[in-house]
Amino acid sequence: MTVRTLVRWVGLGALLVAGAAGAAGTHGPLADGMAATAVPVAIPSAPPASDFPDAALARSEQGNATVLRVDGIITAGVEQRFAETLRGLPAGRPLVVELSSPGGFTSAGYKMIDAVLAERQSGRPVATRVRGGESCESMCVGLYLAGYPRYAAPSAEFMVHAPRMAENGRMTMRSTQAMVQRLVSLGASPVWIERVKAAGGFSGAVDYREKADRLTADGANIVTELIR
Repeated sequence: MTVRTLVRWVGLGALLVAGAAGAAGTHGPLADGMAATAVPVAIPSAPPASDFPDAALARSEQGNATVLRVDGIITAGVEQRFAETLRGLPAGRPLVVELSSPGGFTSAGYKMIDAVLAERQSGRPVATRVRGGESCESMCVGLYLAGYPRYAAPSAEFMVHAPRMAENGRMTMRSTQAMVQRLVSLGASPVWIERVKAAGGFSGAVDYREKADRLTADGANIVTELIR
């Protein structure tokens, strides 16, 4: 199954349930490395365990920070390589997690979120970033929220919706509520969450999308710094 076919089957940006088959500008401690030229170093992929291809991970050095780019579906294999990469970083070196993802498995995504939070608690600055013309969808939004500051180009797109079972595309109220609570605990505005609910965004029927500039105007507290 190709990535394109897979994403179409589960719904673009589907968040797959585990166990199933701001202000403008680029200021802040990591801003100086944003525009630096980088040479990505590919991180080898583990052999695929299913029809859900692992996201590509690439590490590069930009200015005073390490950039770890996650490009594709969030899987258990990605989570393992992500954690290994974090363990290999020099202590205290700032990190930017750059995301371009249609989502993935909740179990893997939640572990990646916890890993980022642990790095921040240890004293490492960890920011997240989504570039112009790219998107962060479903499980990716939670991972994006784990960093701070949270950079995004005005045209970057974010999408949230109800989690769906991997094998049949169905949602469950329990997993949806757990996911919504996690978004709020990571900083998403409860007022914005209620607005998404009112628009059907967590009903299982709607993929709720907003661009970064609109999110900041709406006070969603998803994006904290727009990249101009």
